[in-house]
This record gives sequence, structure tokens and C-alpha cells, in this order.
Amino acid sequence: MQNSFYIVINLMLVLYACYSWFWQAKLELRSKYRLSVLLWTLLIIWLGVAWNFFEIKAPGLNVFLALILVISIIDGYTGFAPRRMVVSSYFKRTVRYSEIDNILIINVITPTKSSVICIVNTINEGQYYFRFNGRSAEEVVEVLKQHIDHTIKIRVQKIKKMP
Repeated sequence: MQNSFYIVINLMLVLYACYSWFWQAKLELRSKYRLSVLLWTLLIIWLGVAWNFFEIKAPGLNVFLALILVISIIDGYTGFAPRRMVVSSYFKRTVRYSEIDNILIINVITPTKSSVICIVNTINEGQYYFRFNGRSAEEVVEVLKQHIDHTIKIRVQKIKKMP
């Protein structure tokens, strides 16, 4: 019973990893890597082992844990692909551009390096956050305009960060 569970769950994880990798490979504008996804995964695995939630000698557990780690590494990459936004979410990896309601772009200017924060609100009240280091707000707007409907409102703000 336990062996068939790991076979089924591992197959599902492999399929999800391929799906996620496909979209991550399509990114035209890649945002800053979200290290927190990997850190949370490592913490959950550590707690699972420390609290004996995992039976260490279970067949398939090693593959399961390896797949979870690979998926968390892949899922740290987000950005804008040709047909969809690639987001870092546990239940949704991509968002169609047709679901976007409005966009706020914040250009953060510092003496050392600038970055752009992009907050995308969707029609169904979802909100997604992207951070682009070393990019300008104009670059991000240009990529978005290639994919979104021209009626979607894009607001751009500038923030000067004190040294």
C-alpha cells in the first residue's frame, strides 16, 4: 500500500516538475529568484524528519524528497512568458494575461543598483509580486505591453531609497 502511494505521488510530482520547468524555460523577463520557496521546503522536510512524520526506510521516500527539492528549486523562478505570467504559488504556476485587472510598477532607485517591483492584480482578486533587479520600469512596461490588453491600467511610481 505504502509503495503504491509513493509511486503515484512521485509520478504526479514528476509531471508537475516537467510542467513547471516548461514554463520556467519560456520566461522572456525573469524576476529575482525567490529563495524563500527553497528555504520553506527544507524547513518542512527537516521538521518532517525530526518529528518522525517520514518513515526513513520507506521505499520511494528518497525519490519523493528529491522531487520536492527539485520542484522547490524550479518554482523559485518567476516572470513573464509569451502566453502567461509564471508565478510562485503552491496551487497555481501560471496566470493568463487575460486575467489581469491592473498593474502597479514601482521603480526603486538606489545609489548602487536599481530594481523594479511589479504588483499584478487579477480579476479574481489574486495578487502577484515580481522583483526585477538591474531592470528599468520602462523595460518591464514594454514586455507587459506586448502581452496584455491595451485597456489594462499600468501605474508607474518612483521611489528613491535613501543611502
